[in-house]
Amino acid sequence: MLQKKRSIQILLIALLIAASAMTSYAVEIDTEVILAERKDKFLAFSGVNDHWVSEDKRLSERILAKATEGNVGIIITHRRILGFSVITDQWTSEDLKVSENIKDITIEIEGNVATMTTPTRVIGYSANTGRWVEFE
Repeated sequence: MLQKKRSIQILLIALLIAASAMTSYAVEIDTEVILAERKDKFLAFSGVNDHWVSEDKRLSERILAKATEGNVGIIITHRRILGFSVITDQWTSEDLKVSENIKDITIEIEGNVATMTTPTRVIGYSANTGRWVEFE
């Protein structure tokens, strides 16, 4: 009986150690996209698909901020925010509202998702779907 109780205690300790290790383990995703700009296009190089994907610029559009992480590339211009997904291999854009000032916009990227926050709304981007989803 004592040996059975001891075995259960050892098993519980082992399970606690394993659970602790799993909760502190974070999967880091390599950055698989690089962003560039040409006179008339925004460019994303996909490290996974091994090629460039372009998006036409609008008249007088220029990069004000950009960021990459994991499978996501984000560009902010004075007119819109663009997201590139390595997974879907495409650009998707969301127009900025006239009231949204670049100084008030924050971008966060982690792994396969990104968020753009302004004083009036939050927009999420998923590299898995290549879509922007707005929450006001």
